[in-house]
Amino acid sequence: MIRYILFDLDETLYPPSSGLMPAIGDRMRAFLEREYALSPEDAYDLQKRYWFEYGTTLRGLMLEHEIDPRHYLDFVHDVDVKQFIVPNPELNRILSSIPYEKVIVTNADVPHAQRVLNQLGIAAQFSRIFDIVFMEYECKPARGAYERVLRALNATGAECILVEDTARNLATARELGIRTILLLQPEARTQPSARFADPAAQMKATACPPDADLCIEDIAQVGDAIAQLAFLPPP
Repeated sequence: MIRYILFDLDETLYPPSSGLMPAIGDRMRAFLEREYALSPEDAYDLQKRYWFEYGTTLRGLMLEHEIDPRHYLDFVHDVDVKQFIVPNPELNRILSSIPYEKVIVTNADVPHAQRVLNQLGIAAQFSRIFDIVFMEYECKPARGAYERVLRALNATGAECILVEDTARNLATARELGIRTILLLQPEARTQPSARFADPAAQMKATACPPDADLCIEDIAQVGDAIAQLAFLPPP
């Protein structure tokens, strides 16, 4: 029986076309340029390598440079979310109709998640935020990240559904018995053009991959998708 819906935050609860994540990506590269005297191109190459090898730029910096994660998180999330996303009353209505406890599971931190949720007008829909600090910086898609969330919820994987926008975060969730919904990113909804492409954007799926139990093309479809998965037998 389903008890919990685990929602990713960034570019799941709002579209990538908002430009918020590219702005945060710019801050990540600025951090690398400033701290390690890198050119913009070298900072991007390092950001990209860390994302692919470790899951996040922060994880790579912690493992290879032992940086203070709070200093990094405060710097990269110093972005005014109101410039990029607007309140979404329809999403609030959809989320309120979902008859299961909803939580956030994000590789960002709690302050950033709170700002995004408050700006969208949906903060009251979520009982908890499980962030990168809670995961002890072992970010999605690491198995340990999901295991920590399940322990905190006192839940099994079969009692949860994950709603994600990044395909590579699904496989380990499914290994734990979590059912998965992937938000596809058709070309019309991809991120705005920028000098450096977000490494995560390369992992967006335009077709439904095997690790997704269901795929949707708009977060407005999430209520129907959850209803469908909740009544299917566990994998």
